[in-house]
Amino acid sequence: MEKILFAAAEALPFVKVGGLGDVMGSLPAALNARGADVRVVLPLYAQIPQQLREKLTFVTSIGIPVGWRVSHCGIFKGELGGVTYYLLDNEQYFKRPAVYGEFDDGERFAFFSRAVLEMLPYIDFKPDILHVNDWQTALVPVYYSVFYANNDWYRGIKSVLT
Repeated sequence: MEKILFAAAEALPFVKVGGLGDVMGSLPAALNARGADVRVVLPLYAQIPQQLREKLTFVTSIGIPVGWRVSHCGIFKGELGGVTYYLLDNEQYFKRPAVYGEFDDGERFAFFSRAVLEMLPYIDFKPDILHVNDWQTALVPVYYSVFYANNDWYRGIKSVLT
């Protein structure tokens, strides 16, 4: 069974701005129905409805290297429609009035991309494939090559960007 982790900036039913939200809201469940183990990781935005937040359980908090400092990251987990979701919390970056279009979007999503990789040993799921979507997660394969590829725990993970 292939184990795939989708990293995306949006996914229904949590948050949707455009077509990516639609695809990430339906493709993982369709692949799971075909026998894969597909999970999704997203930022924990302020826009996520409270009734969905209440379905999440806290996993742990970790520190994420961002340039010269370490930033907080809370990891939450929930299951909806047969898909496991991980939501990464950092209020400095994601408790904002908009999902996109903030002055520091580059830094926000660089944090998220690094957090996707840093969270893996804490979620009891080692993917065979990291499937990253759009510019917001495009740094995941770069960070993997630079910081994680030679670490025994991470070795062998493949990535694809769409």
